[in-house]
Amino acid sequence: MTFKNKRVLVTGASGFIGQHLCKALFEKEAIVVGFTRSTLDNKYLSEQYDVDILDEITIRQIIHAVQPEFVVHLAASKDRGVDTAAYREGYKTNLMGSLNLINACQDLPVLARFVFLGSTDEYGQLQVPFKESDKEAPIAAYGASKLAVTELLKALSRSNKFPSVTLRPTIAYGPGQDDSMFLPALIRALVAGRNFDMSLGEQTRDFIYIDDLVQAIIQALVAPGLCGDVINISSATPIRIDALAKMTANMLGNGADKLLKFGAKDYRRADTMEYWASNTLAKRSLGWSPKVSLEEGVRQTIDYFKAVSAVTDY
Repeated sequence: MTFKNKRVLVTGASGFIGQHLCKALFEKEAIVVGFTRSTLDNKYLSEQYDVDILDEITIRQIIHAVQPEFVVHLAASKDRGVDTAAYREGYKTNLMGSLNLINACQDLPVLARFVFLGSTDEYGQLQVPFKESDKEAPIAAYGASKLAVTELLKALSRSNKFPSVTLRPTIAYGPGQDDSMFLPALIRALVAGRNFDMSLGEQTRDFIYIDDLVQAIIQALVAPGLCGDVINISSATPIRIDALAKMTANMLGNGADKLLKFGAKDYRRADTMEYWASNTLAKRSLGWSPKVSLEEGVRQTIDYFKAVSAVTDY
């Protein structure tokens, strides 16, 4: 299927994943409409709306004016806290904000697919690899609020045939990501020659390169026979965090490994030590599999931050 002249609405269009997705859709000649919380111009957007997803009336007005044929819902609060304040913010933004968007989309006769970006945080500390058939047990605000949206979409798909697909990616990474995530923070510090304080790094993680994740989202928009489905997007290849840090430092060379300060930080409260997911269903349902190896993805990310460091003072 071609996306030429198809109207695709992307929430969270100014975020890391959103910017890469909008670029890919633009290159496929889609009419890309973005919801953002930033006034920065995005050259890949045909229309850009600086709107709060909690503004139910404005969301409905824009949705009915745009009449999108596809919606990709990326906007979210990413607070992984475990206190009640984090849960309150997570459910307010992630559940109620999503409900505003979903409610506005339910009456659209042209809507072909609604893709929600969930998270493998929804699984909590279950046995690995995480599988879609598992009974989820989230342990923090982010995973719990994401799961609430997933369950809402599944229910609406059963009762109203709402054409949703929930994708549960593992840890996305790549060029342009901010320092709130481990890998870009690590690379920025090492490129700048700064010490990098971290935990002992005994936990395993599953990383998915941004281009592979974007391709999965695009395929989820058009894959036939999906309604209310939940699909993991992962490399299915876990790596220990200490091994990832050493690999990254070795790629940089020049003594970067001596900047790694293992054990300088404690593990996060309720940290999940084993975190990786099966991608068998994605291969079967979407015809998707990751193409970029972790080594190649990290190298491309390093190259990006080296180029940025040449013109930007960290």
